[in-house]
Amino acid sequence: MSSSATATHAHPLPLELATSKRLALRPPPYEPEVEKAIRNSAFKGLSPLNLRLVLAQEPKLSVAFQSMAHVVLFQGALPEREREIAIIRTGALTRSEYEWGMHVSIYAEKCGLSEAQVMELTVGQPGEALWTEKERVIVCMVDELHHHSTVSDATWAAMCTHWPEDQRVELILSSAFYHMAAFFLNSTAVPLEKGARRFPPGMTQASVPADGAAA
Repeated sequence: MSSSATATHAHPLPLELATSKRLALRPPPYEPEVEKAIRNSAFKGLSPLNLRLVLAQEPKLSVAFQSMAHVVLFQGALPEREREIAIIRTGALTRSEYEWGMHVSIYAEKCGLSEAQVMELTVGQPGEALWTEKERVIVCMVDELHHHSTVSDATWAAMCTHWPEDQRVELILSSAFYHMAAFFLNSTAVPLEKGARRFPPGMTQASVPADGAAA
């Protein structure tokens, strides 16, 4: 992964904070370490500012969260495309419009993911026409983690065939971390960022059915 991607940029704070239906974005003033965490971003353009402002409600966990995200996104050995296949699929399965939209907006074109591939990751089951065997293993891993909280022996064996041990760890933790991120984003109603992709028609943000049953 390009080392230039790890450069930090001081993003200006908005004059008016977005409104959340649940956990409010934290307004200034901030402690110096919190302001640094809020303003510094590895992204020059579209950036997860609303998420950082909600996380700022709990500074210690905010710093830890952002540190983990930085390692996953900028310091791993996995090819960026493979990591993003895992994250975009995770965002779709968890029905986290914020997570899905940010990663599609920032990474899809950069990683060579076509619109047809993004849609298969989002609402379909990736098949042989658009994906390599290796990429389909990533989707299978993410699907099994989401639905069963583990992977099958067959999927693990396939992962061992395609990736060395450190990259298998990265793949699992990338999906796991973005499950955690989706749970937080969904539960606290972090407002969507201006300019980020929205879910395709017919797909909605995660919610609990009125009768309390599993969705």
